[in-house]
Amino acid sequence: MTHLIGRRVLLTGAGATLLTGCGSSDGSSNVRTPGGSAERCRTPGPLVDFDHIGQAALGYEGGKPQVSMRSDEAFLRQLEAWATDWAQLSGLGVIQRVWSYGAYTDKCNSFHQVGRAFDIARLEHAKGIVSCRYDQWGTSAAAELRNYWRLAASLHAHFAYTLTYAYNAQHHNHIHVDNAVNGAERTVFNRGSRVQVHFVQHSLTHVHGLEVPVTAEWDAATKDALRTVQRRLGISKPLGDPDGWRAYLRATASA
Repeated sequence: MTHLIGRRVLLTGAGATLLTGCGSSDGSSNVRTPGGSAERCRTPGPLVDFDHIGQAALGYEGGKPQVSMRSDEAFLRQLEAWATDWAQLSGLGVIQRVWSYGAYTDKCNSFHQVGRAFDIARLEHAKGIVSCRYDQWGTSAAAELRNYWRLAASLHAHFAYTLTYAYNAQHHNHIHVDNAVNGAERTVFNRGSRVQVHFVQHSLTHVHGLEVPVTAEWDAATKDALRTVQRRLGISKPLGDPDGWRAYLRATASA
């Protein structure tokens, strides 16, 4: 997208932390790297400065409608690809503003530290708002839950590590994405992934209308409900097949 070139300024090294990432409204918490609990710190490579994702202006949740953040450039391209994809699938029109809690921030145990993570709090579209603020609307808001898990489906197509409110209380006010697992590759389904199984169970319930217990286990109830939905959607390939996973994610995002 040529209109973005002027908005990107190449930066090197860690630099000063401008905005916090992946936390509560004061940005106080971290996301640990998958599979490890020991503190791990990293030094970022070159970063780019950005104030838009595609056509959407970037705001900081909490009242700053126009801010600049920093990111790894390849990761920013993934965010832009997701934004284009979601705008087409959602039926809500072009994203006009992305409200975030941060991208790069100098915190150990997080891919925010290398500019390869991003936190989404709200999306303003031409035809409505999608909120990730579970802390504000909770479990009884059917429309918000439906759009939340539709959005999560679109994010899972681009980022295998998509953390929702189901992950822990620190994610009740945003969805965190990073490419620690899939890098620049397409995501694939792993039935041993708590994050992905949570997504499937919640999407079956809140998007496709089948009550599925949220166990984080790839259990019989989940598989039975999934088969019902796959038949309804005309999806013949299993989630373990990359094309079957992609078909389920796209059908869920556009439901």
